[in-house]
Amino acid sequence: MHIADVSHFVKAGTEIDKEAARRCTTVYMVDRRTDMLPGLLTETLCSLISDVDRMAFSVIWEINSTTFEVVSSKFGKSCIRSRASLNYYKAQEMIDDKSDKTPLTQSLRGLLTIARVLRDRRVANGALTLASPELKFKLDNESQNPTDVSEYLHVDTHFMIEEFMLLANVAVAERLAAYYPSFAILRRHPKPKVKELQDLVD
Repeated sequence: MHIADVSHFVKAGTEIDKEAARRCTTVYMVDRRTDMLPGLLTETLCSLISDVDRMAFSVIWEINSTTFEVVSSKFGKSCIRSRASLNYYKAQEMIDDKSDKTPLTQSLRGLLTIARVLRDRRVANGALTLASPELKFKLDNESQNPTDVSEYLHVDTHFMIEEFMLLANVAVAERLAAYYPSFAILRRHPKPKVKELQDLVD
């Protein structure tokens, strides 16, 4: 699993780092987003584009081909070159096309098989699954009022990516807790505030 290495371009303590810390995250709205970092980084230099070398942080697993248990995990900075830039639906289309026997498609099918086992194992161990419909809106260009609404279509490749992201998060959390306990952070959500919830309902 790879994630773009933003720290290759953004050094600690610089003005861009301070501004990113103030923003804390990228905010997604119905028709736009407010990025934590400039577009040159998020859309170009740190975007994992096919056939282009990119700096990344990587978690690499060795997985038993019979039991699908993780045998070992490696962590490190890397330089990767993606074989293809795919969205969820294109990847699903390739998986579903029985005539497609290319190595890339076979790899996607293998990953989906592993992801199914990982998901079933998590659910059997008591994982909480939150499934609620996601809506997407079409907005009028001038007024920005919604003109249409539809449900976001979920396909198997969505949960395939989710499973490997979860696996990477768990692997990194375990490594942090074991080797850097003073830097390990637990995010605890406070109890819901009744008044704010009622305001939202109203």
